[in-house]
Amino acid sequence: MIARRALCLLTVLTSAAAASTAAAQPAPGATPYGASDPSTSGAAPAQTNPYDPSMQAGGLAPPPPMTTPEPEPVSPDDTEQRLEEAKKEDSGRGLELVWLSVEGGYENVGLQTFNIDEEELTAGFISSSANGGVVGAGVGVRLLFLTLGARGRVGFFHDWQLFSAGGEVGMHLPLGKLDPHIDLGFGYAGLGSFKSAVSGAADAIAIRGFYGRISGGLDLYLSPVFSIGASASWELLALTRPGLTSAEIERIKGEAATTPQQAKADLLAAEGSSVGSALALTAVAGLHF
Repeated sequence: MIARRALCLLTVLTSAAAASTAAAQPAPGATPYGASDPSTSGAAPAQTNPYDPSMQAGGLAPPPPMTTPEPEPVSPDDTEQRLEEAKKEDSGRGLELVWLSVEGGYENVGLQTFNIDEEELTAGFISSSANGGVVGAGVGVRLLFLTLGARGRVGFFHDWQLFSAGGEVGMHLPLGKLDPHIDLGFGYAGLGSFKSAVSGAADAIAIRGFYGRISGGLDLYLSPVFSIGASASWELLALTRPGLTSAEIERIKGEAATTPQQAKADLLAAEGSSVGSALALTAVAGLHF
């Protein structure tokens, strides 16, 4: 009986010892008490294949950091020198508002350049072509590259004078002291101071019309307010002559010295017209404000 009780007690103690040992062993995958869990701690887990910074992805390397070069210091002497050079390049010209110019030179005029019948306009009593001197003047305003103004000219020839007056628009390209330009003009043109072998024809004939002009030139600014230059122009002249009255024609016939002149006087009874041209080369002086 005693032996059986001893055997039962031994069996109970053996079972309790086995249970205590099982509780002390950690479960598979569990973290032992007092040790930090790598999955929850701030430390990065160990890498089996660490990244090598010297390697380049796809053969491409990151660009070097961008740096802005510092500007070179400019001394006061350099600044003054650059300002002086800029002043020389633009000749010191400021904003120009008003201009005035005078010109003089040579002009060739053909009153019937584009007409075959030379007797239609003057019937031979007055020469229809001439060479001589020309003078002119212009005034206007300037808006940067554009000029607007008026111009008048007088051409002096042996048998008559050619007067013209009208408006003008120009385009200028300032290049330092140089100022190349091109101009277009349109206005009134007329002949006066006729001279003829028959005084009656000179007094009765009147020729007037319109002109269209294109010109180009180059001005040199000697100072901000004064310039000199040269210009070439070509004009298209559209002229008409009113028909003379019977009394005027009879007067011309009475003063005509030859029979052919008397016969040509009858041509002046009808109105005449022509399209001529004029070429002028002039020297120009200008004032600018």
